[in-house]
Amino acid sequence: MKKYLVLILTIVSIMLISVSNICFAEEYDGYEAYNLYAKVIQAGEEEKYNDGYSEYIVQKLKVEIIDSRFKGEQFDIIYYLEDGLNTRLPLYDKFKVGDKLYVYGIYENGNLTVDAASYYDKTPWIVAIVSIYAILIALIGGKKGLKALIGLVITVILIFNILVPAILNGYNSILITVLICSLIILITFLIISGFKRKTWVAIIGTVAGVVMAGLIGGIFGHAMRLTGINEHARMISVAIPEERSMIDFKDVMLSAIMISALGACMDVGMSIASAISEIKEKKPDLTAKDLIKSGMNIGKDVMGTMTNTLILAYVGSAMLCILLYNVNGFDLSFILNSEDITVEVLKSLSGSIGLVCTIPLTAIFGGVIIGNSKIDSSSSKKESKEDNVEIPVNYFKG
Repeated sequence: MKKYLVLILTIVSIMLISVSNICFAEEYDGYEAYNLYAKVIQAGEEEKYNDGYSEYIVQKLKVEIIDSRFKGEQFDIIYYLEDGLNTRLPLYDKFKVGDKLYVYGIYENGNLTVDAASYYDKTPWIVAIVSIYAILIALIGGKKGLKALIGLVITVILIFNILVPAILNGYNSILITVLICSLIILITFLIISGFKRKTWVAIIGTVAGVVMAGLIGGIFGHAMRLTGINEHARMISVAIPEERSMIDFKDVMLSAIMISALGACMDVGMSIASAISEIKEKKPDLTAKDLIKSGMNIGKDVMGTMTNTLILAYVGSAMLCILLYNVNGFDLSFILNSEDITVEVLKSLSGSIGLVCTIPLTAIFGGVIIGNSKIDSSSSKKESKEDNVEIPVNYFKG
């Protein structure tokens, strides 16, 4: 029955995905803009090209549209091999016949015009690295690895097919993010661990940690008068038609904080809940107070590495921005007060606070829920053998 419920939850998620898969197109007064999939059928050599303002190194291409709506139509386009702002940067790679790419097209008065290349199609390489990742998880993790992959696929689908379209269509970013995060946590943990007390403990602790990260981000984002507006936000504001309501970028910033904290909070929440459950199975006489203490000890060890993981991840994502400010000679105080950097600092510290809060909350709920339960010896041995979880000896001390 419980297995069927997990299946039902998965099916419901897929149904929600199919219903809310709303296409967001760039529509302007009298015309539509498209990014179209195409292939190169003729590729010239690099040459100099003057557009009337500057001289660039370009490659002239003939492309054929692959997308169904305009399939078969051919266009001559120019691909710029160098950056228009700085010729000191290295040249981009040239296209060759057979390469797939995305081109930018304008559809107006029944006619399609294509004159520029957007991106080289990197899909085969993305598929390759994702396949390597999936194979390694399946080989090393076995059945649990496969369950983790299912959870990951559902997470990606929920974010890109429900959360993102909902935000673009004017739904409250914070509310929908909390709901999606909770759904991700629920489905992922039930798939991985099943209907066990440790699963519900991990769910409660993780949801609380993620909400805490969003709450801290909201309080300090308001205090620091952050707008959530950056270069990407400006591009989104231009792309959204005037008749549609504008996105609240402050709420989107808080949404990003919760999504960013989600993975780390899930990791530490499940780790502590599983460890407490295993300890209770090995020593059934331990009280709730003993289990809470053990959970806190485990959490302290996890906290150091996981906090570093979050901080370093955000520093890495903002590295180019940090380099830009440093090369211009700005001091540390100015850099930290730049909105781009401040938002990254807020994300990292709010996520870390959410992570830290997940530890005591999971330990307390775990100690109370698991500590006051009766462990069946036969089922606990079977479960312990299946999970194959190793717990350091010092956590069993009374």
